[in-house]
Amino acid sequence: MFKKTMIVLFFLLSMTLGWLFYGTGGVYAPVSHHQDEAIIIEKGMRMKDVADLLLGKKLISNRYAFYVAALLDRQWGRLKAGEFLIPDHARPTEIIRILCCGKVIVHKITFPEGSTAHEIVDEINKISILKGEILHVPAEGFMLPDTYTYVYGDTKQSLVNRMEAAMIMVLAETWAKRKADVPYENSLEALTLASIVEKETGRKDERKRIAGVFTNRLKKGMRLQADPTVIYGITLGKSKLGRKITKNDLKSETIYNTYLIEGLPPRPICCPGKAAIEAAMQPMTTKDLFFVANGVGGHNFSSSLGQHNAYVSQYRSGL
Repeated sequence: MFKKTMIVLFFLLSMTLGWLFYGTGGVYAPVSHHQDEAIIIEKGMRMKDVADLLLGKKLISNRYAFYVAALLDRQWGRLKAGEFLIPDHARPTEIIRILCCGKVIVHKITFPEGSTAHEIVDEINKISILKGEILHVPAEGFMLPDTYTYVYGDTKQSLVNRMEAAMIMVLAETWAKRKADVPYENSLEALTLASIVEKETGRKDERKRIAGVFTNRLKKGMRLQADPTVIYGITLGKSKLGRKITKNDLKSETIYNTYLIEGLPPRPICCPGKAAIEAAMQPMTTKDLFFVANGVGGHNFSSSLGQHNAYVSQYRSGL
């Protein structure tokens, strides 16, 4: 019994001396680690676990300083779970305040307009701090490309769901403001045309005009003859074609090939951005029926096949 008592007293004495000589002396002393450091505090971690984590990353010089700082700030056992940024030269007192009262790190990711659902899901799966698996992948076209934020602890599925909800909202808002004479029976058809417009041009000043070409062709019963639909029919958005489109490709019998099918494909060929959707809902009023690349990043538009062929020859002569 006496031996056990002495062991306990020795332990308490060691703790007290540690706090006195290391804690109070180092609680306000900054520690240099040459750069800001991100750390993750898991839910359920004990103060000792957090101290060991900080010590392992050399963010504190000893755990006693961290303990004393927590007691002085009355935050013992009140640290939050999450990902936090610890600045270089942070004192234990500052670290305590960050871990109990500071904001977690907010990450951002931007998905390019025209990405396919497969490409978006692939990028989300690469985000290591997002948890879980993606069990529901929205149909092609139904994820709005934009910049999204996320924090440690969010799930991959939650990000997918937010993108799907954003697309549904934008589609509903723009459909309600569509031109009265657009040749779509429903918003899915409008989204499908928007996806083709998105793939045909990246220029803001051309989207509505290209949408106008396609709506004019739909009204006249002309085939759209859009190369991006041919490519999607071959790859299904799971890979890049990796080469120029060929004459044989134009004859490929897929449900997306608008050189062969009448009207629109059955569903979108990518996830278009809001601007392309707005262009499909508000196409420019023109007599244009054709367009071809002009070799300088834009397109030449024409209302007659003769003029179009002249533009095609002009483009090919410049290659």
